[in-house]
Amino acid sequence: MLIFPAPIIPQNEAFDQFFWGNANKPAHGLAGWLGCAPYIIIEDINVSDEKTRWPFGGFFLKPSDEQNGTHEYEEYLRNCKESPLTEKEQQEWTESARAAIAELEQLNAEPEPTRQAAEAEGISGPQMPEPAELQNGCCTGQEAEEAPEVVPAEAIVPLGQIGGDAPAEKEQWAYASGLIGDAFQHWENGRVLLDMGTGRGKNEFIIKRLVSWRIDEMLTNMIIGRVLCLCPLKTLHAEMLQRRMEAANAESDGEPTEIAMTYDALYEFMLEVQTYQYIEARYRNDPASLKKYLARFKYIVADECHYFTDFSSYGINTYLSLEVLQKAEADHVVIYMSATGEETYKLLEETAKIPEDRIYQLPQDYRHIKQKYFYSRENLVMMLKSLPEDEKAVIFVSSGEDLLKMKEIFGDTAAYYCSDNNPKYGKRFNELTECVKDRKLQKRYFFTTKAFGIGTEIKDRTVKHLYIDQWKPTDIIQSAGRKRPLDVDDTCTVYFRDYDADWYYGDLKKFKAIVTEELKPAVAYLAGAEAFEVFRNSGTPDSINKKIRKCRIMEFDDAKGEYRVNLLGVRQLKRELELLNEMLETSYKQVFAKYAPVLAEETVPYCFDSVADWIKAHLNQPMLKEEMYESIMALKVFKEYKGRPMGQDILNRKLQIYGVEIITVREFKRNENRNKTFWKLIRI
Repeated sequence: MLIFPAPIIPQNEAFDQFFWGNANKPAHGLAGWLGCAPYIIIEDINVSDEKTRWPFGGFFLKPSDEQNGTHEYEEYLRNCKESPLTEKEQQEWTESARAAIAELEQLNAEPEPTRQAAEAEGISGPQMPEPAELQNGCCTGQEAEEAPEVVPAEAIVPLGQIGGDAPAEKEQWAYASGLIGDAFQHWENGRVLLDMGTGRGKNEFIIKRLVSWRIDEMLTNMIIGRVLCLCPLKTLHAEMLQRRMEAANAESDGEPTEIAMTYDALYEFMLEVQTYQYIEARYRNDPASLKKYLARFKYIVADECHYFTDFSSYGINTYLSLEVLQKAEADHVVIYMSATGEETYKLLEETAKIPEDRIYQLPQDYRHIKQKYFYSRENLVMMLKSLPEDEKAVIFVSSGEDLLKMKEIFGDTAAYYCSDNNPKYGKRFNELTECVKDRKLQKRYFFTTKAFGIGTEIKDRTVKHLYIDQWKPTDIIQSAGRKRPLDVDDTCTVYFRDYDADWYYGDLKKFKAIVTEELKPAVAYLAGAEAFEVFRNSGTPDSINKKIRKCRIMEFDDAKGEYRVNLLGVRQLKRELELLNEMLETSYKQVFAKYAPVLAEETVPYCFDSVADWIKAHLNQPMLKEEMYESIMALKVFKEYKGRPMGQDILNRKLQIYGVEIITVREFKRNENRNKTFWKLIRI
């Protein structure tokens, strides 16, 4: 067996309890679920022996010391520090720990065949627990008696209260761990929702509470309950691996090297991180293999679960991972969590009612945002270049094309990031580590798409400005949550693009046209053969085939000889079309306030001091129309669209946020200005 760095089992009363279970050796200790493979047993090794290295960092000594009033664990740690392992011994320890974890995983995945193989070899020993015990994490009698107190029901914010009254209840708990308490230790198989704002500690709860507790359960009670965390992007996948490593380091802070390495291995074993795309590929290609893979875990975390809605508009396979998770609820605890998961929660509610005591909610916390503005896209470059030199900015743009434009302007003073999976722009910009390293910006400006706008963290005191160019409320909420304050003094300013002010660019209409064209092939196909034939005859064969190829929610299945459509994608695109129509029929800011009310609250238009000063100097003073126009344009705040001079109405729309408007006056005196048009600024 490979559990120990050396093939020995030291004899010690505390270790005997840990390894065998108790004096009668009833297969509740480590040996029970390892199958009791043969070991060399060396009698009476003293804990104080300098080079004795216990399994799992001597964890078993802690309860023994508490029970007997001894200090063996402290003495063991002191010996480890005073007599550290050599470099070669450290390498051997690491290899042994990794091998042990690999064997643990194999045993956990295939407990029954392992036991049968041992019996076939004639190896005797305590009976291995049944697979159900390993997979379902059954409680011992002692656990039942000493079960921690569950968070009272009144401390849980029901799903329907989000955004409503009851601020006291919302602020009662600042983070996920505080709201949930120890209730997670009693979650049965089924669905759990963590409907919480960004920065509320959802992932911290998973790693530092749930995973840490499962490690303790494995070491003390021999109950395995591994956690699989799924995330939508490679950036978030890397972030979760980083957080897992940090949690292991925190557990072993100040401990000897070999104990630190043991914790690294334990966290790596207990928490596995994968992407939704990994699950989808296995489900399509080898569903039996995926079922066997998922059987290794007790918990499945669907992180950023708005993936099933927001990402479905440009992904063909999102429905597959949702289907897998809904099936897994029968024999797993499946935790869905997101700051913008409302549409996903509606999807889930359509299949089964979620018990209120399995729903945990915390609103978004924006106290670190000291000011919020609406800005016009034409002013973005000027605003960025006017920032103090010691302050950094993150700019969330809408597309890879926007990144190219910004790169032409800002060059090497900025970093640029786009998803590697973007077929057109993915390989044309920086690696993520060149943009953000150790959660700090590497350049003064960081331009990025939504590929960085989910789940990742920026902990950089010099980041004082967030510019968000996106139009969807869910994207905006996610992007606004990337800045994580280090303390109460770590504040920032957030700027939201005002699509009402940029109406002449026609971006909302352009987005609507894109969504409409994306929907057409899928909707026609779903309507039946006759409707699809009408669509296929609505243009030239080349143009129609191009539209079908560009439709990211539909593809031809060669094996079945028919098209495959992501129904979640159809649903999401229809939802986006509804939003765009609502914005165009009413106003962008009105819809923004409807779906992101907290962010919209107290958000004001951004006004330039140069314009305000000019207005103060020229208020109520008639000027020749041409002179006033040239004077206004000299401020370089308002831009002509495609080189066409602006008329009085358009200028007044831009000046409205300054509380003034231009009126026309005429000079009737007989002089050189006779019959010429004059403009005058007046207060509205």
